[in-house]
Amino acid sequence: MKPFLIAFTSVALLTPAAFGADIKPYFGVGLVVDKAGTSAKRVGFNPDNIQLKLTPDILKNPDINALMGDAMNSAIIRDGGGDMKFDMAIAGEFVAGIKWGPIRAELEAAFRSASEDEYDIFNGSFTPIKNILTVNAAIATSTKVTHNSYMANFYYDFNIPASKWEPYVGGGIGIGTYKQKATVDVSGDAKFMAKNIPFGQSMTVLENNETVFEWQIGLGAAYHITDTWALDMGYRFNSSTIGGEFVYAHEIKLGGRYTF
Repeated sequence: MKPFLIAFTSVALLTPAAFGADIKPYFGVGLVVDKAGTSAKRVGFNPDNIQLKLTPDILKNPDINALMGDAMNSAIIRDGGGDMKFDMAIAGEFVAGIKWGPIRAELEAAFRSASEDEYDIFNGSFTPIKNILTVNAAIATSTKVTHNSYMANFYYDFNIPASKWEPYVGGGIGIGTYKQKATVDVSGDAKFMAKNIPFGQSMTVLENNETVFEWQIGLGAAYHITDTWALDMGYRFNSSTIGGEFVYAHEIKLGGRYTF
C-alpha cells in the first residue's frame, strides 16, 4: 500500500494542471458512519479450566463471590470465542490542508468509538467439585474500543468543466491509537454442600492501549456551493494490524470544507 501511495502522489504532482496553480489552504469537519471489524475473536469460557482452592475457612463460611471470581478468571479464555463484530458507530473528524491545482494534501484527525453488544458466552451448570459444589451460571461479555487516528492524506481532484461536482480519489498513512476494554458479567447460584448461595459480579478481563501504523484509501466527490464552501461526501477503507490481528473499518463521510 505504501509504494502505491508514493507512486500515486508522484504522478499527480507531475500533472500539467498542477504547474502554475495557486496554493489554496482549506479546513473541514465531518461526520463519519463507521462499521468496524476484526479478525480477533471474542472472549470464551471453558469450565474445565476451573481450579478451586478450598480452605478450612471457606468450608466453614464460604464467600461464593470471591470463590467464583477466582474460578471464572481461570476459565475465561482470551480470543477463545467466535468472531468479534462491532456495532455501527458515529465518528467525527477535522482536516486541514492545501490544494494545488488538482492535488490536495491534508492532515486529518478522526475520533471513533466502537462497541460490541453484550452476548452470552455460557449459560448452564457445571460441577467443579463433585458432591461439594455445583454451579448454575449465566455469563455474558461485552467489548468497547476507542480508536483515534492521525493521518497524512493525499487526493487527486477531477475537474469537470461547467459542473459544481468534483470527484476525487486518494489515500493516507499515519498512526492509530486504540483503547480496548472487555468485561464479563457473571450471575447465578452455587449449591455449596447443602446451601444454595446466589452470586454476581462484573470483571474486566482485558484492557490495553496500542499505537500502531494505519493506512486508508478512499474516493468521493465535493459539491461546490460557492467558491469557498463545499460539501464533501465519500467512502474510505481504514485498516491497521494490532497484535497480529487485522482491524478494519468501512466508513461513509459527510462533511463541509472551507477554502481560503
